[in-house]
Amino acid sequence: MYKVWVLLLLSVALYGCAPEAPVDTPTPLPATPAIAAPTAAPTVVKQPSPSLPPAAVAPPSQALPTPAPMRTMAPLPAGLPDIECQTTVDSGEVPEEIREVRERLGYAVQPSELPAGFSFGGVSYIGNEEALQIYQDGINNIIIAYPMEFSPDSAPGSLQWERPAEAVSAVSMGDQTAYLMIGGWSDASIIAGPALSPDKAEWDFEKSLALFFRCTQSGGRAIDVAIQALPGPIDWIDAQALVDIAYSLERVTGN
Repeated sequence: MYKVWVLLLLSVALYGCAPEAPVDTPTPLPATPAIAAPTAAPTVVKQPSPSLPPAAVAPPSQALPTPAPMRTMAPLPAGLPDIECQTTVDSGEVPEEIREVRERLGYAVQPSELPAGFSFGGVSYIGNEEALQIYQDGINNIIIAYPMEFSPDSAPGSLQWERPAEAVSAVSMGDQTAYLMIGGWSDASIIAGPALSPDKAEWDFEKSLALFFRCTQSGGRAIDVAIQALPGPIDWIDAQALVDIAYSLERVTGN
């Protein structure tokens, strides 16, 4: 099982919860009306049966609407360099929550470039070893998660759900192969969880856009990073913007 499913589950918890509507008080049923005493049936005068009109011809069945084409992304340029995260920023210049990430994991990164209007929104954790830094513009969200393992293999994992092969494409970044993933399991599928039959699990190609890659730091440390944009429909960001964020990551140093 790859850990991106956990990341998507967290996204549902962060952005799919809405306050419950107030419970309506059921309207009491009216009292059963008294049944009137039967009266004598009126005399019925038989009328001649009118001739029936010819049966109407059923209109031809309408064709089902053509499904919307799967969302595709513009190809990224070839020959991208390695992502090294070698540029550093002193921890005194970053939010306290990111300093806590460094204390907890032993390292931390932060982007020096984000789309216009985005700012730091907080940190969450998966277990004790994975940090999710959230950036927001009031409507949309960008999550930088690390260390976040990812497998491009579409074969069923422990959930027995088979991700569509066309949802993931390879991207060359220097000596490494990164992966761009379009969409994710639908909210209903994630909420149902392992109990959901594999043939009922649905992939939503408009749910999110994510880039999975590895950034290397001084000393040979390699960090598996995921940058995910959500919620959908993803028409407010493109793959190039995620790549730009990846190359802008800085290593947090100092106390």
